[in-house]
Amino acid sequence: MATRKILIVDNNQDDIEAIQRALGDCEAIPYEFYVAPTEELSLELLKDQHFDCLLLDYHLPGVSGLELFRAIKAQAPTVPIVVLTGPTDQLMAASLLKQGAQDYINKFALNSLNLHEKISAAIEHASAFVPRRSALDCKVLIIDGNTDDIEACRRLLRKAPSEYTVEHAMTGHQGLAMIAGNEPDCILLDDSMPGATGLDLLTNIVTNHPFVPVVMMTGQGNESVAVNAIKFGAQDYLVKSDLKASRLDKVIGLAVQKKQHERQLLIKEQELEEAHNFLEIVFQSVPGYLFVKDKDFRLVKMNDHFLHLYGVEDQNTILGRTTFEDYDPVDVEYFLAKDKEAFANGSSETIEQITFPNGEIRTLHTIKQRFNDNTGEPFILGAAADVTERDLLISKLRKSNEDLEQFAYIASHDLKSPLNAIKKLVTWIEEDYGDQLPQGAKAHFDMIKSRSVRLGQLLNDLLAYSRLNKKLSDAEPFNFQQLALNAHELNAEFERFTLVASDLDIVLPKAAMQIVLLNLLGNTIKHHDKGYGHIQMDVIDCQSHYEIHYFDDGPGIPREYAEKVFQMFHTLKPKDEVEGSGMGLAMVKKVVEYYQGTVELVYGDKFTSGVHFKIVWPVHQVVNTLAHEAVYDQI
Repeated sequence: MATRKILIVDNNQDDIEAIQRALGDCEAIPYEFYVAPTEELSLELLKDQHFDCLLLDYHLPGVSGLELFRAIKAQAPTVPIVVLTGPTDQLMAASLLKQGAQDYINKFALNSLNLHEKISAAIEHASAFVPRRSALDCKVLIIDGNTDDIEACRRLLRKAPSEYTVEHAMTGHQGLAMIAGNEPDCILLDDSMPGATGLDLLTNIVTNHPFVPVVMMTGQGNESVAVNAIKFGAQDYLVKSDLKASRLDKVIGLAVQKKQHERQLLIKEQELEEAHNFLEIVFQSVPGYLFVKDKDFRLVKMNDHFLHLYGVEDQNTILGRTTFEDYDPVDVEYFLAKDKEAFANGSSETIEQITFPNGEIRTLHTIKQRFNDNTGEPFILGAAADVTERDLLISKLRKSNEDLEQFAYIASHDLKSPLNAIKKLVTWIEEDYGDQLPQGAKAHFDMIKSRSVRLGQLLNDLLAYSRLNKKLSDAEPFNFQQLALNAHELNAEFERFTLVASDLDIVLPKAAMQIVLLNLLGNTIKHHDKGYGHIQMDVIDCQSHYEIHYFDDGPGIPREYAEKVFQMFHTLKPKDEVEGSGMGLAMVKKVVEYYQGTVELVYGDKFTSGVHFKIVWPVHQVVNTLAHEAVYDQI
């Protein structure tokens, strides 16, 4: 089995190794590799050696892909070339295919089978363009009304270096019927046919059988006939009186080769057109605004979303322009600076508010990325997402938060001040007239004081809830057991409840975790039906998140209240029985969800009484800066 010699023209060692591994795994044919990382070395190797195929990466430093390709073809015109492209470079390979490359392949999708098939097809394709020296399958159809001329052509073809199967037709109608039944490899057509001119027949053949080569023949040299024959689609023109076997053989071989080349080129152009159409569909389907600018900041491509911002339907009114004159000079100065930054550094990103030519004022989150085409010319691709509505929403949320801060002030000052006055008045009345009050009045005064304390606690909880984000923090390492015990000791009557917690070092927002534990522990102690009990906290490190399981042995929470208990001001018992604002679990839920976690009640596990809270707390909160700010403002 013959070994194939492959020349890899590429300066990227990772790509070279990927190609060698892919072809090294091929069981069909063994491969021998030569590597040329520069133009000079590739041309030197081609000068001294023959290669079965050349794999070309056209992104070599110091030379454009097209220049390198032409230099290689000049040095070794018959070597088949497969172009190595990136995932979005298919269109760039089109120019090289038109210049004579056999095929292209995405080097990021290489495997043993597809690379071997591409190389095999390229070798076969290239060999088809070499003039035939032994062509038993080359069938020639002679269309000529003169039997002597037909016989003369037959004799010449029998003397030719190649071998031919020859058929003939005496009329144009007969010839067209034979072509329709079984296309020949080449047609020798007399320019003077009875009942029809050769050019009329040529036009019919070229129209209905575009890949069948036609060589026009005439009895005398006539330049006008030759020019018209080529103009109407013939591959060549021959004078019968000057024919020789070698000349006829060469003309037929080149005509067949040219048509085969045209057919293969058409197939590749169709593939490229399909790739172009697919990329265009993707480009137009992007919901945001896409545009491409050249080094002079002129728009060279855009999607329809971007075009509509100009209030026009035809891209040609925008393409090739910078459109600076359509914008406010301040806007132009800003986005031009970002264009220059992308060209200089490779990319830029910004949030900008722009007044577009159609009068719309939009806020855009714009990313610009530099890239080079196959000739090395730099461009920038811009992708802009319209965040106008999001920006308005953030503004509304900020306004709501300002109102909430104002409410917090009212709650802490304007409401608590008269409440404190009421408590003082009741105390003064008791001190001055306590002995004179009937027993029922004393009970009512006790109730007023109790309600005042409850309202004071409610106001304090509302204030804490509204300012909850002020207490939250970034992640830090701490011991969960120690934090849980410290939080437990802050609750009244904590001595009546035993606590067991996982002795585990974790990394989470410590202050936020303390708020969660304080409210969970306070909820258990406040609502326990016995006044004493046991609490257990288990922490599981799941790498991407922590699972925190909280158990107690209290009365539990009925399943129908599993969602309601996390709502503000909701309690399961009347406030006369259990003092509380009903905000503890709501605060737990708000803190956990701020960090993109979840909290839920779990039922049906091994514990037959009490509650089981399950908290999932992510380790890493990857949040977009603006989205995080919006959530932060909500809290």
